[in-house]
Amino acid sequence: MSNGTTPELFMNAEDKTAEAKTKFTEIVECTYLSKSLGSIALKELMACDCAEEWDHEKQMNMACGEHSHCINRVTSVECTNKLCFCGKDCQNQRFQKKQYSEVKVIQTENKGYGLVAEKPISEGAFVYEYIGEVIDEATFRQRMIDYDTRKLRHFYFMMLTKDAFIDATDKGSLARFCNHSCSPNAYVDKWVVGDKLRMGIFAKREIQPGEEITFDYNVDRYGAQLQPCYCGSANCLGWMGGKTQTDAALLLPDGISEALGVTRAQEKAWLKRNKQAKVAQQNAEATINEDFVKSLEVEALSEADVSKAMAALMKAEDVIVVEKIIERLYLTEDAKINSIIVRLHGYKTLSQVLKDHASDLDDLTSKVLLILKRWPTMTRNKIELSQIEDVVKKIVEDTENPEIRELGSELLSDWSKLEMAYRIPKNREGSAKAERAGRGSMSPLYGRTVRLASPTWGYEDATEQGGNESPQSDVNDDDELPPGWQKAVDPNTDTVYYYHAELGISKWEKPKGIVPKGPSFPKGPAKQKQFKNQQPKGKLRVGKPNHKEGDFSSIEEEKLRKLKEEQFKEMQQKEKLLQDLIAQSQQEAEEKKKQAEEARRAKLEKINQKRKQKEMARVRAKLPPSKESVEVQWTKTLAKYIPNMIKKYEAEIGHENVKGCARDLVKILLSKETKRDPDSPPPKELDNAKLKKLKEFSSNFMQKFLIKFRNKRPRTEQTHSNGQSEKQAT
Repeated sequence: MSNGTTPELFMNAEDKTAEAKTKFTEIVECTYLSKSLGSIALKELMACDCAEEWDHEKQMNMACGEHSHCINRVTSVECTNKLCFCGKDCQNQRFQKKQYSEVKVIQTENKGYGLVAEKPISEGAFVYEYIGEVIDEATFRQRMIDYDTRKLRHFYFMMLTKDAFIDATDKGSLARFCNHSCSPNAYVDKWVVGDKLRMGIFAKREIQPGEEITFDYNVDRYGAQLQPCYCGSANCLGWMGGKTQTDAALLLPDGISEALGVTRAQEKAWLKRNKQAKVAQQNAEATINEDFVKSLEVEALSEADVSKAMAALMKAEDVIVVEKIIERLYLTEDAKINSIIVRLHGYKTLSQVLKDHASDLDDLTSKVLLILKRWPTMTRNKIELSQIEDVVKKIVEDTENPEIRELGSELLSDWSKLEMAYRIPKNREGSAKAERAGRGSMSPLYGRTVRLASPTWGYEDATEQGGNESPQSDVNDDDELPPGWQKAVDPNTDTVYYYHAELGISKWEKPKGIVPKGPSFPKGPAKQKQFKNQQPKGKLRVGKPNHKEGDFSSIEEEKLRKLKEEQFKEMQQKEKLLQDLIAQSQQEAEEKKKQAEEARRAKLEKINQKRKQKEMARVRAKLPPSKESVEVQWTKTLAKYIPNMIKKYEAEIGHENVKGCARDLVKILLSKETKRDPDSPPPKELDNAKLKKLKEFSSNFMQKFLIKFRNKRPRTEQTHSNGQSEKQAT
């Protein structure tokens, strides 16, 4: 057990991973009850603006690494090969590549299985993805009841969105064995991967080998029962589990509290002041404490807050949280910080906020439009990429609020005056001469727009790089730069940046070492022909297509082109789907028409058949009645008397034998009568003399039958009796 400062290490604990895997079905990806579950609201995928950084020795693309300040990475978005320009298989694809930390499962004393680190895990490192079945709220509630009925001690629900939950009870990954701690060394964070939200466990601090990996269930996890806590930390709350669990769960998850600038001290103070009100008013279904959020007086964003606020705003589902983050953006007037907001998918994120809330929240819409109006714009590249212009146009058309209509119209007017920015760099010699003469400048290639903010966001300060000297003071000092690199000053921000004219790349931070040359190709005669058009080493345009010298289109232009292509493909797919639906509808209509025609014909045929039957019945009714044959008449007459005459024998010989005898008698008597007079029908009623003769004949017939019947029955009974005796003897 931990003493509160030094974590307990399980160096010699037996590895129970194989045993633990038998307790559930291991899956490598989440399964979804429906396609819409876990999907993100942002319709346009996020693309970073990093350039490929090929490590020739490691044969790896090192772009978008831990210290790269990739705009996707800092906002909890993974890059995708399809969209980003950072090159294939960059370092910001940990969920997609399943780059999990080395862990094993052990048996703990009081908590069942637990997950421990086998090697050191650095702060912020990706530990494991929380995988399971993604289900809707109705299924979640039913499973809570089912698992409680099954008396399961441990619970494995995680809330992904308001209407989607990850259930790792029966299907999941090793992450399900992470136990709770009131002083955890890990935390849970949601990342955007493609068009889905995914849940990952990350190291909150450095984790030693043998140390158990834990996170706070009271913030992140859902269970059916309130259970005692055995974490052993100094600030242990004593309990875990339940729906909203303990006081710790009633305020804000870490990501939202950081985005709103809230400290744990503020939360505790509010809880202390409002303990009774909290218990009475807190909604059992809430994921945050709305009363607490409403009570907050937020402040403008600092440079360090921007990435946290934008990451939370992308994934926020609670309207009140969205309103508070927008309030912080609205209060932020610093141009440098606003430039950072723009860079961190600002336009795309606010575009989605307007799509989601413009129709019912006028105050929020006004603030967003004012924020957009404040943002510095030199080109329309990011506006075009985010498609925010169409969103604002729709708001202007639909709103009944004159203030919003005026704001939106002004914004659209300002944007209409902007032009797309395209950059074709000069050749190296010409560029060098221009820079030495102090003429002209190029904006960094990352955004392909003139940056209005200082590029020191996320990097070392200018004082750390070169004392207190002005950035312009060493523009022409190219001696310390790697070959091919030059300096320039952005006239709009008066800031130094670095560019490589031949490769067509530029960056804010000072380049170090040689330019990466990209992957090495196979050598030898067999491959020379294949790569004869390949540019020599040192001239490989990293992460870009081979264009003629001096003919480089901008990344923003390429992004826009790709976006337009995707839109065109999507439109084609929709059109094809529409045509298919029309064809299917026509086919179904034809099918229904055919079925209706067949039904009509069947009905008509049935009516005609009934009509024919009625007509035939009328014709038959008009015909004289047909005479029955003499044999039939005698059969009917005899059958009326004979059965009653021999019925008295039924008790002895049985019903079936009586029926058989009656049939035989009728046939014999019929034969006699028809031989005597074949054409004479029987009288309607037989006289007494005739009946007396029938009785005598029947009686004689039955006496003969009884003799045979009685002679046969003893033998049968004797055989049956002998059989029973043999069985008993045996």
